[in-house]
Amino acid sequence: MYGGFLKFECLLCSFSITTSKNKIMKLFKSLLFFFLLNTIFSCSTTSVMKLRPVEQESFSDSGKQIVKQEKNGVKVVASYDGRFEQYMVFDVEVFNNTNQPLTISPKNFTFTPLDENKQNLISADGKYIYSYQGIEPQEQINYVQYEMANQEAKIKRARVVNTFLFVGGIVALIAGGSGRSESAWRTAQLGETVVQVAQVKRIIDHTNYYSKMDKLNREGQVWSQENFRTSTLQPGQSMRGGVFLESNPRAKFVQLSYKTENELINFLFEQWFEERR
Repeated sequence: MYGGFLKFECLLCSFSITTSKNKIMKLFKSLLFFFLLNTIFSCSTTSVMKLRPVEQESFSDSGKQIVKQEKNGVKVVASYDGRFEQYMVFDVEVFNNTNQPLTISPKNFTFTPLDENKQNLISADGKYIYSYQGIEPQEQINYVQYEMANQEAKIKRARVVNTFLFVGGIVALIAGGSGRSESAWRTAQLGETVVQVAQVKRIIDHTNYYSKMDKLNREGQVWSQENFRTSTLQPGQSMRGGVFLESNPRAKFVQLSYKTENELINFLFEQWFEERR
């Protein structure tokens, strides 16, 4: 069904562009103008979030400042690895040095933003203290798949609507063109406007669709490549991977915590931003 609509839409599109070439050229010139403006402003400076460990011993490896700590047979090694979307990414490895199986999860990690006095950062309305839990990759993969299915359904609905707009506009254009009265002229003008609206809407719909699908594909690839997921470590085993926690740009210090069975393993980092082009 949709294939037939699309073929018909393409034929109608060719006819409509021939009848309204000058207006379509003006439209594309406007789109080109806004594209050039966007390109110019995209060259502005950006802020890069930086973290470094404080109040604990650290060592440098491949440009990263690495910290480690062990409690009750559970050892955690961590370093700040950068950002992805709204998340801070930490490269962590958890070792099970106990004599029994250990269940680990990204959700065992919490991130607490602190102010300049190393006190908990509180919301502007004073109602809650900021605290974030590690992200489970499989949950994000499921969310990406759900959103991709939504986008597919939305573009299919948009194609049907655009096709009917095209048909209605062309019918009005032809009907108005067959007469010489003022009413026929207005009908033709209305038909031409509807066709142009359908063309612009089609461009916007497909641009949004491809943009969102590209973003979802990138996110899906990132989450699918992450190895640090909920699992069980046998004695002597370890697991390494990226742990994602939501960032807070207001923080001056951040505390990364790992929850063991009885207590927390804490790491303190200073946070600041560098301007880069």
